[in-house]
Amino acid sequence: MKICWLWCELKLLLADIARSVRLSEEVTRVSQHFGVLTIEFSRWLMDLVARAVDRYDDISVT
Repeated sequence: MKICWLWCELKLLLADIARSVRLSEEVTRVSQHFGVLTIEFSRWLMDLVARAVDRYDDISVT
């Protein structure tokens, strides 16, 4: 009886560990995706600002 209980507990523990690993992998993927989006947004924003500065520099003040 105790062996059956122990086996069931072990199976539940392994299932919990497997679920935790999958969840951790998903969190890592989401975090990496967010990092890529942040980098792309930063590049876009820097390009936008650089173009605005270039346009401002082209305006001659008399």
